Amino acid sequence: MNNQYQLIKDVHPGDVGWTVKVTIAEKSPARTAKKSPKKYQNIILMDSEGSTVQATLYDHNIIAFQDELIQGKTYLISNALVKLTNLEYRSQSGDTQWTISGKTRIQQVDENNSALLLTSYNFIDFEDLENHMDTNTDISIIGMVIDTRPKRMIQTRSGNQCQVQDIILVNKRLETIILTMWENFVDNECNYICENLAKKPVIIAKHLKVSSFNGVSLSTKANSSFFIDGPFDIVEHFKTWAKKNAETLNNIMSEKCYLHLTPSKISLPNKSKYTDIKNIQGLQKTQRFFWIKGKAFVKVLNQPFWYMSCDNCNKVSGANCGDIYQCVYCKYPNSKAAPRAKVYLQLMDSTGYINATAIGEPAESFLLCNANTLMNHSVSNPDSNIIDLIRLATEEEKTFYIKAIQQNEEATEFKYELLFVLGSDSTVTAGNQQSKDKGKSPMVEDEQSQQMDSKDVTPPPAKRSLFQTPETPLPTKKKTEIAETVKRRSEDTCDKDLLQLILGSAKNYGDNGNLPADITPNKFIVDNCKNIYFASHETTAISASWCLMLLASHPEWQARARAEVLEIYGLRFSTADTLRSLKTNSLCDTTPFLRQHVTFYSHKVS
Repeated sequence: MNNQYQLIKDVHPGDVGWTVKVTIAEKSPARTAKKSPKKYQNIILMDSEGSTVQATLYDHNIIAFQDELIQGKTYLISNALVKLTNLEYRSQSGDTQWTISGKTRIQQVDENNSALLLTSYNFIDFEDLENHMDTNTDISIIGMVIDTRPKRMIQTRSGNQCQVQDIILVNKRLETIILTMWENFVDNECNYICENLAKKPVIIAKHLKVSSFNGVSLSTKANSSFFIDGPFDIVEHFKTWAKKNAETLNNIMSEKCYLHLTPSKISLPNKSKYTDIKNIQGLQKTQRFFWIKGKAFVKVLNQPFWYMSCDNCNKVSGANCGDIYQCVYCKYPNSKAAPRAKVYLQLMDSTGYINATAIGEPAESFLLCNANTLMNHSVSNPDSNIIDLIRLATEEEKTFYIKAIQQNEEATEFKYELLFVLGSDSTVTAGNQQSKDKGKSPMVEDEQSQQMDSKDVTPPPAKRSLFQTPETPLPTKKKTEIAETVKRRSEDTCDKDLLQLILGSAKNYGDNGNLPADITPNKFIVDNCKNIYFASHETTAISASWCLMLLASHPEWQARARAEVLEIYGLRFSTADTLRSLKTNSLCDTTPFLRQHVTFYSHKVS
């Protein structure tokens, strides 16, 4: 090949004998054309001046060049087909398009142009993402993956089923956000991320969109591209920061604090973003999301205010509450049936009104009542008045964020879904209001700042799970109490008890390197203390409940136990020292604590 390389701008349709040195800046997944069965894949090439051009591979050439054209690598390319791009398909990469085929000559060059590649990224901070919510803005971000959700199938409004998977990203301010990967990204990037999750991969992503699903979240587009642990200095700096704050990151991952920090806050919009209700009808074709300011009312009282749903995809379920089943919509085999609030509202401002549906947290936020309470009320008090339970209306003006939904392309009418409810001086997290000075995690650069305020991670009532098996985080206050107790007992010279044994084991395991990499001695101690607490609490509670259930199932034993209690004690309550006199109750259970419960139960029945 020639040693004289041309720039992208110097290559025109019909030119021959040219050679360009380019770096692959982006590589999108292969996909099928809308109007034909042909498959194609787009890649973006960048020269030494930062100019770019879109190159396309078709059908069998996609597989042929799969391992030869690698994102981030530099190549000498010649003899590609150059043609003008149709106006409707032109992008920011210019007015020409290259087609790479078997006739194209490609030679890899050992050259690192990572600094040049980064110049094409305009990274957006997590806290600024809400400014781009539900717009066509292309978003570039950098973040570290700390967790993933299981893959799931979702059904789109068009009836098609798509495979998606959520990954959880964290930045250096410990802000978290969900990134939903779609279709091909699940089989490629997500598989790699899951296999290397323990290494906390750093991703640099381009062409993402910000959606209002789950508050503020990120989602892939068809042309999204990723560098995972790419050859950039910024990635190495991120890795160094992660090592420095490994204990804090491990605590966040183990306690899943991001269940409540994600999705991020929503702030009140600028006045220019509000739309009068009377004007919405004329904007639906070009705009689907609207901010309105007004009041909301519940006009229909005989509506169902909740439904049973899959906790993974929120689709309606015929299972009983708490049942584990395979959802017919998302296909997840361990879906759990859970109630979800739903209410039909009338939104009104000075110009008119529209009807809207609020589902999940926005419904709970408006009704001031969670889904579990609504379910229990309708099941146990079907004839009682729902007015006593919910809020019918409020004279306070609020800000609402709604989505206009068109059922199909032929439909002329739109339905509206209420996504967020904001007060006049508040921000919102998926429908749960909070003050503006809450919801941010502090920058963790020293030991003192690693103690996060427990108020920042307090879950709202009936918070919808973002993960399959969420764990309730231990409050920071309790962790501090445990830490203080551990510190005090570490200095004690008293005889060994259970806590002393745990402290000794943590020290021995830590000194000998037997603890896993993601488990610190402090976490080992806290986890053991939590296990002991839950084990002792649940064992006693379940045993007592089981004992009383057996007594209720066997009236003859219940009568004998009650008669014995009344014969020995009359209407006096027993003490621990006198429980030995209860022979029949001793047969019910051998523990004095449970026998005392049986004695109390016998008094109550009598």
